[in-house]
Amino acid sequence: MTPEAKREAARDRKRKQRERERAHKAACGAHTINFELYQGTRDCMDDMMKVGGFEEQGELITRLLHGAHRVMLRDKSRFNELLKV
Repeated sequence: MTPEAKREAARDRKRKQRERERAHKAACGAHTINFELYQGTRDCMDDMMKVGGFEEQGELITRLLHGAHRVMLRDKSRFNELLKV
């Protein structure tokens, strides 16, 4: 296989991988949210990531949302307390 054929095959594999990832995200209803964090909020996130052993911010945020949702379903007053700043 020539070097150009290898590069073309690699490009094709990568294109197919991206197509699979796009299809998977679409099937799961993935949605991207962009927002700014100020230093105090970032410090809170860093502390929670360290204590929880998280490496990715998205995983922490996802787990926080699902945990808060469970609290809300069980006891709305605890949910309101959780959200007080």
